[in-house]
Amino acid sequence: MLDFKYVILGGGVTAGYAADEFANFDVPEGELCILSAEETLPYERPPLSKKFLAGDKSKEDILINDQDFYERHGIEIKLGTPVERVDLEKRKLYINGDTISYEKLLIATGARPRKLEIPGSELQNIFYLRTIQDARRIHQKATEAKKGIVVGGGFIGMEATSVLQNLGVDTTMVFPEKRVWEAFFTEEMSNYFETYYRDRGVTILPEMTIDLILGEEIVTQVKTSSGQHLEADMVVVGIGVLPNVEIFKDNGLKIAEDGILVNRFLETNVPDVLAAGDVTRYRDILYQRPMHIEHWDNAVEQGRHAARVMLGEYQPYVHVPYFFSDEFDLSFEFWGDALGAAEAVHRGDVPSGHFSVWWLAEDGRLLAAFIMNRPEEERTAAPQWIKAGKKLQGHWLQETDVLLPDEV
Repeated sequence: MLDFKYVILGGGVTAGYAADEFANFDVPEGELCILSAEETLPYERPPLSKKFLAGDKSKEDILINDQDFYERHGIEIKLGTPVERVDLEKRKLYINGDTISYEKLLIATGARPRKLEIPGSELQNIFYLRTIQDARRIHQKATEAKKGIVVGGGFIGMEATSVLQNLGVDTTMVFPEKRVWEAFFTEEMSNYFETYYRDRGVTILPEMTIDLILGEEIVTQVKTSSGQHLEADMVVVGIGVLPNVEIFKDNGLKIAEDGILVNRFLETNVPDVLAAGDVTRYRDILYQRPMHIEHWDNAVEQGRHAARVMLGEYQPYVHVPYFFSDEFDLSFEFWGDALGAAEAVHRGDVPSGHFSVWWLAEDGRLLAAFIMNRPEEERTAAPQWIKAGKKLQGHWLQETDVLLPDEV
């Protein structure tokens, strides 16, 4: 049996940045162990649907830290080591016939792609994007494919589509919503991005699902809910994720449909067990409600915060949600959460691609902001104002030329 003071279960972004924080606190050698089912050291996931998928970055480019970092700081990291069973009451994890005990545990098991469950979904050349191996397989196939289908109209679908089209694959996006990324974009935003994609050769088929995938061993066609048969050398699916929580069931953990329930300190209901990243449903301080976020920045910041809590810095997790996306030659950023917004105010010129969108609550409080090709002042103001709970008027946002970030 191996004994550690601190154990991180999971080897993704959350684990990588938690390890960074442990190193910053000079945790003594041999006190921290990371258990990862993957064969690769913790790495950044955003490039998997961007530059790594496009072939513009290597594995070494996207590592959070190299092997030397873990050796210098005395961090034990066990790769290719899935945990078979956990006993949270006895504080034990069971791996490969051995047992690991801990004093404090951080659950960072992340999530896995939601799979298609339709006839033909077991055929070859149907891809899901989550790991570095997934991205490599998609890139390799894209270099030889002529026709590609992307299932899903969210940010993974949009990013994958832009990369495939740039690699010379004639790509079609299929999704059940009325417009692209309907859950997040305003109608004006969806119209802009759909036009942008179509101008670059992408076929967009909204209000449709894939009902059947055809082929002998390898996919050759897909059949849509409208009865269309579309040729396909490859299919990339981005229809959401499921939290990796199965191993923790029957262990006393409180688990919701979208993740492990944690409090404002990222603690679970089990003593000395924390959870962070995609696997959590946490109590957000700024929005005063439970939230579940599946983005890189949340995994980074929760990993860091959980490490500090484990080390005795007992502070609540307070952070403005953030993500960014790169699609073709566009880059945009988003802060906050627009759920419950009463008004969405557009600044700039949407058709030109130089615009921002500001979501306001009924009382005028700024909830969220999207910014693309806009002045730096807006990028600075957005997270500051959201965190401060600044109240704004829609007509003022539309009419004011310059937003001053320090006006909180």
